[in-house]
Amino acid sequence: MAAGTAEVVIATKLFRPVPRHHTVERARLHDVLRLGAMLPLTLVDAPAGWGKSTLVADWLAHDRITAGWVSLDGGDNDPKRFWRYLTLAADQAGAAAGAAALRRLDAAGSDVLRDVLPAFVNELTASPASLVLVLDDYHLVTSAQVHTSVATLLERSPPQLHLVLITRADPPLPLSRMRVRGELAELRAKDLRFSPGEAAEFFTGRLGTQLPERDVLRLLARTEGWAAGLQLAALRLRDRADPSAFIDRFTGADWHIVNYLGEEVLTSQTPLVREFLLVTSVLNRMCAPLCDALTGRSDSAELIGEIHRANLFLIPLDDEHRWFRYHHLFGGLLRHELARTAPDRPSVLHRRAAQWYAGHGDAAEAIGHALASGDDSLSTRLVAAHWRQPFNAGQLETVRMWLTALPAELVAADASLSAARVWVALDMGRLEEVGAALDAAEASVPPDTQLMVLRALYMYKTGDVGGAAARLRKISPSADDPFVATVHRLVQGISSMWLGDADRARELLVEAGRRADGDGNRLAYIYAVGYRALLAVDRGDLALADSLVLDAESAVGQTLSDSHFVAMFPALARARLGLKRADWAGAPRAAAAAMELGRRGAGRVELAAALLTAASAGRTCPPLAAPGPRGHADGAEPDADDFGPTALVAEARGILRHCPDPGPLITTWLAAEQHAEATRTRQGGMIEPLTDRELTILRLLPAPVSLRELASDLFVTPNTLKTHLRAIYRKLGAESREEAVIRAHERGLL
Repeated sequence: MAAGTAEVVIATKLFRPVPRHHTVERARLHDVLRLGAMLPLTLVDAPAGWGKSTLVADWLAHDRITAGWVSLDGGDNDPKRFWRYLTLAADQAGAAAGAAALRRLDAAGSDVLRDVLPAFVNELTASPASLVLVLDDYHLVTSAQVHTSVATLLERSPPQLHLVLITRADPPLPLSRMRVRGELAELRAKDLRFSPGEAAEFFTGRLGTQLPERDVLRLLARTEGWAAGLQLAALRLRDRADPSAFIDRFTGADWHIVNYLGEEVLTSQTPLVREFLLVTSVLNRMCAPLCDALTGRSDSAELIGEIHRANLFLIPLDDEHRWFRYHHLFGGLLRHELARTAPDRPSVLHRRAAQWYAGHGDAAEAIGHALASGDDSLSTRLVAAHWRQPFNAGQLETVRMWLTALPAELVAADASLSAARVWVALDMGRLEEVGAALDAAEASVPPDTQLMVLRALYMYKTGDVGGAAARLRKISPSADDPFVATVHRLVQGISSMWLGDADRARELLVEAGRRADGDGNRLAYIYAVGYRALLAVDRGDLALADSLVLDAESAVGQTLSDSHFVAMFPALARARLGLKRADWAGAPRAAAAAMELGRRGAGRVELAAALLTAASAGRTCPPLAAPGPRGHADGAEPDADDFGPTALVAEARGILRHCPDPGPLITTWLAAEQHAEATRTRQGGMIEPLTDRELTILRLLPAPVSLRELASDLFVTPNTLKTHLRAIYRKLGAESREEAVIRAHERGLL
């Protein structure tokens, strides 16, 4: 329940490759990319080493196109991390859409498809400027959620947006449909093959002398125009007195060529350079201080410069040439050779990299290397220490992947990791996983306050309000963990409200709100103040309720929390406030918002409360518009009746039936709505049934109060009340207030 915080951004992921000197200008391929820029998508799809990234970077530089570039990696399988870099790249390219979407991404409880993508598309549509976005190494993304978001972006793509995907395999996107619609440009291995003229220019640039045409054609035939093969050949030809003799021995299929030339390249290096290449191959990206930590040397900067000048597949990642990475193919070859010659070394090197990154504040890279090292102790320590930042930034999938990569018994035996597993499952709405995680943790670790509070929160969420309250009374959180202390008071307070102890609830919620405010926990603050507003409405203090609702809504706006389920509580209070004041327009709107937000992670009792409030509001106005598809078991679209008051009451009743102890307050709310249903049924014989507002007025008529006092209680003018009374008398066939009461008793309406 802490407000989100953004992650540390790896700036080098947003740098596009810098074209090298002597780059072959491939005009025919630039033409394809240039024409493709008028379409939603260009797909550059070929195996490793075909020069895909170099080609796109050369085209952008040649045509002077300002584009956003993201070099993807396995960590981008988290939808929020993926979209963070996509929006940052858009912002870097000068698109206003990047900043707008990034604000939505950082909103607590935001969802990429529901909140971020529409903001991105809408802002881009409103901008006159075009935007080119390049997603490099898209094949490293395997998340179905990310693929769905990209497919949706392409489906809704405005004319200003052009996406370039560089990949080794066809992504699971609607390529066939786009191909038929003429919305897709494609470049594949057959297109990327070097022509004889391009190959001749390539070797002249690399060797400084013209290679005989016969030798160029032989190399072209052996490599089938494969850029990496040509580059590896150029490395070995540079110092050959007899190039033709070397080419005679150059034979084999692609992978065999790589192995052969790789061995040749490594063998030809000095022992110092060869050792450096092998040791640093475990890094996704490298800088001199990091390489020093891995090698135990102090001259990495000089060695990196030497390797870069020798064209050994080292790619700069920034303009200052501080960060580099190996060409993926060459890096894979180096790692293969390292594992073959020294199988124990990769683990040691990954451990050193993890420790360096941890010491330099990059927890994500540190954890990635720790997991790769196989050092469970180090991995457990790092994940336990650093999971909260990505969790609070909404990167639930990242934390889930880290926890899944660790041995289950270690997660269960560590209180912090068990808490992480529980929080992730809670925020994902997977209550069955929460129970299993808590069971495993409680069986493995000594009593832990955070886990105790989480057990109570789990009980509350599943509808055992009484059990949660009883458990919380036995817990005394330490002041050393203000977050847990706040959650403890908060859940105690909301449980007390549903159990009917309004005074105790108010006392605890005031304290929870104060603690949350002092700790900067804005989500818990909204939760507490929203519930205080509900309490104020329930006891008729509408002025206080107004003030509290405005306070909570202000906090929602300041923290961009309008997508998080806690925003349902000020909305629910506003809806019930509207029902009290006969705000027949505002109450249904607020109730619909509370109901939709409640489906994003509220407890069972809370969702039932929103459904019952929406049902009550729905009876006072035309049928409630569906806030969003809930879907049916058979996949059919829901009917409009599914969102009517009767259906909403039935859904709430079904939810509460599965609650072990929901408390008396929600049971009272349900009974009131069921009574309203029955009252409507009893009006079946009337020519024209009474509306809900008329029924509300009717129930007040037996009281010994004047019409002016009734109007004041209902927050309407005396003239408005008289209009309602005339309608009530007409529908009941009565001539006076007294006769209307008699007729209502006869029909069972009172």
